[in-house]
Amino acid sequence: MNLAYTIQQLVINNMKKTIYLIILLFITSTSFANNLVIGNPSYSSANNTLTFTIKWDNSWRVNGVSGPNNYDAVWVFVKRQPCAANGIWSHALLSTTSNDHSVTGSFNLVADAVSDGMGVFIHRNVSANNQIGSLTSTSSVTIKLSGTYNPALIGSSTNADNFRVIGIEMVYVPQGNFYLGDGRSSNSSNFSAGNTIGAVQITSTTQANGIGAYNNYVSNPVYGCFVPLPSTYPTGYDGFYCMKYEINQQQMVDYLNTLNYTQQAARLAVWGARYPNVTNTYFTNASNYRQMIKVATAGTNNTVPAVFGLDNVWNAYIAAGYLNWQDLTSYLDWSGLRPMTEFEFEKACRGTLNPVAYEFPWGTTAMNTSSGGMNNANTINETMNMVMEGIVHFNWDGGPMRSGFAATSNSNRLQAAATFYGIMEMAGNVVEQCVGGGTGYNFSTFTTVNGDGALTTRGLANVNGWPTDGGTSSGTILKGGGFYTNGGQTAQMMVSDRQFYGGDNRNLSNTRDRNIGGRGVRSY
Repeated sequence: MNLAYTIQQLVINNMKKTIYLIILLFITSTSFANNLVIGNPSYSSANNTLTFTIKWDNSWRVNGVSGPNNYDAVWVFVKRQPCAANGIWSHALLSTTSNDHSVTGSFNLVADAVSDGMGVFIHRNVSANNQIGSLTSTSSVTIKLSGTYNPALIGSSTNADNFRVIGIEMVYVPQGNFYLGDGRSSNSSNFSAGNTIGAVQITSTTQANGIGAYNNYVSNPVYGCFVPLPSTYPTGYDGFYCMKYEINQQQMVDYLNTLNYTQQAARLAVWGARYPNVTNTYFTNASNYRQMIKVATAGTNNTVPAVFGLDNVWNAYIAAGYLNWQDLTSYLDWSGLRPMTEFEFEKACRGTLNPVAYEFPWGTTAMNTSSGGMNNANTINETMNMVMEGIVHFNWDGGPMRSGFAATSNSNRLQAAATFYGIMEMAGNVVEQCVGGGTGYNFSTFTTVNGDGALTTRGLANVNGWPTDGGTSSGTILKGGGFYTNGGQTAQMMVSDRQFYGGDNRNLSNTRDRNIGGRGVRSY
């Protein structure tokens, strides 16, 4: 059995988009996702802990074999709302000591604390050697709150406060050497060893010293950063966690439902005169392109925030478009994640393998699509109506599909179009947004600093070093193509394609494009 590819086959079998879970304390129902299920939390004021259950499908840990040598995890974080705070939610910092958290159950899961206290990673223990499969029964998780909140709690805090325990499925991309650029036969904007056609190997020395001047990774200064990239810039050598899937519509709903009224109003104002106190006001453009996030319960002007929802149950499982750069970074700051660099994008796709010229994220140059043809369309089980190597959702301007749509009970990495590490939809569906590019923007100050859970009064990210807007010459670059990328634009879906090195106004803050989405990573 070749575990290098078995993991990438089994991890994605029957995968569906994990719904970003919100469970309010003292509400009796349990929230379910396709893969990830987190039970209702119980708060102990005496111990300052939350206890809840967790399980998810297609979990793995592969150790000491050729191939990915990695594992999946759930990033868990907590929001708290004092009952008298009139809708103000704060991010609850957790203990930074792993032993303060515990997991009990049949699958030997562990909870890893992180140095900034923003959450914990729950995953299979290192002793779970080469174990692949669904966690069919729940494990009980107890996490220790630190007592610190960002922002500080507003209003009277009691045992009856609302808590939201939130989980996002992630994939660990381990530390190690990899190649940047695919060694294609002629240079343009692609990464290369200066003016040669060779790929650039990223090593521990690269990270320790910084990759430096542009001519160490591109052939022309316009294609890179005009300021040398220092050792603090994430080259992809160091390990990081990457979201398994693109941000979906339910995740955006849950994010919007923890903003205050003013923040919600600012996010709607991208479209002009749209307000949270009007029912059926859309965060997306309208009820079209399979993207239907709207105000379900109107808020009260300048006081009580709206409650957002979706037009259909199946919308929850569909990737979210209409995300400009500020939407993406706001979500990532709020969740304790960060944007990925385009160096990390290539690492997450290619892994440790030698580059293949013009390759796609699944490691070959073959790609197929049904151009919107689906089985079980508009349900939580929709799939593409064909099974072939490199199945990608593109060449159809009808909207994104359910994440994991290409996986079947028998699919392998190539058929499911998964990356080396088991990450889904890095090509097609919706476009990824990364830090990088060129044309004169200084993105050398970007580091591995993650979001802190708190946003500005306008609901924006405020992390030093993150590009503040999209558009041209912004330090942002679009990668991977999306559903309306047409058959003549397939190069956009190649791992090393950088045709948008100059930026693109489709992710500018004053607009939202139906084809633009994204995902986040975290340095632990």
